[in-house]
Amino acid sequence: MGDAIHYPDHFIDRLHTIWGEGFLSPGGPQEVRDIVQGVDLAGRSVLDIGCGTGGPALLLAGETGLARLVAIDVEAPVLERARAQASESGLADRVAFQQIEPGPLPFADSSFDIVFSKDALIHIPDKAGLYRDVLRVLRPGGAFLASDWLGGENTAASPEWQRYQRLGHLDFTMVTAAQVEEEMRAAGFETVSTRDRNSWYAEVCRQELKRIEGPLRDELIGIAGAEIYLHWLEVRRALADSVAAGALRPTHLRGFKPAV
Repeated sequence: MGDAIHYPDHFIDRLHTIWGEGFLSPGGPQEVRDIVQGVDLAGRSVLDIGCGTGGPALLLAGETGLARLVAIDVEAPVLERARAQASESGLADRVAFQQIEPGPLPFADSSFDIVFSKDALIHIPDKAGLYRDVLRVLRPGGAFLASDWLGGENTAASPEWQRYQRLGHLDFTMVTAAQVEEEMRAAGFETVSTRDRNSWYAEVCRQELKRIEGPLRDELIGIAGAEIYLHWLEVRRALADSVAAGALRPTHLRGFKPAV
């Protein structure tokens, strides 16, 4: 596995503090429900790409009646947290957490009915290759249901986004919703759609920033120390500015593999 750890414990704890236990991106349980809304998961086999600390996977396993869920990530620290949470919630027998190498999905063709992902695809540079691989592991008629951080038409030139990139430590590959739809269709998906969530998260992000600056300040300093807290506060301010400028756009996306 890769040696670089992008989600050390203190970073995980900070994200859990603002987004809830098991969640490394915003919206919590309701956002997971919205991503899969209208698709019946009962009795289905599901793959969760970039499962993080397991909140979305465990919610799906506990609420949807799915038959099997394989949750994958490339980093050991997040998977350790996910397995612990699965054990604590009594769902360890419903979800198989698996660490994988970056690259093609290590599953046979037509292995899953549903491929799910929440806000992890931004870390994958080869979007077109990813969509082809997702289509490959889906069974005919299967669904790809995901959310991702997308860019706007102004992202490359946005000073807010450039500042956020300079301050942050994560690697992102930005594409627009139009590019996602084009590449998913080129991969072979049908009934492709995207749903922009920028206005929703712009307000949520403002409220998160107020909590980080105020009532959560001492707790966050206790987690990581004052120096890391102060730097992260600047990162979060840059994030809020990037979202407000339209340069960072949380988006739901979905597509279906042809039935025949």
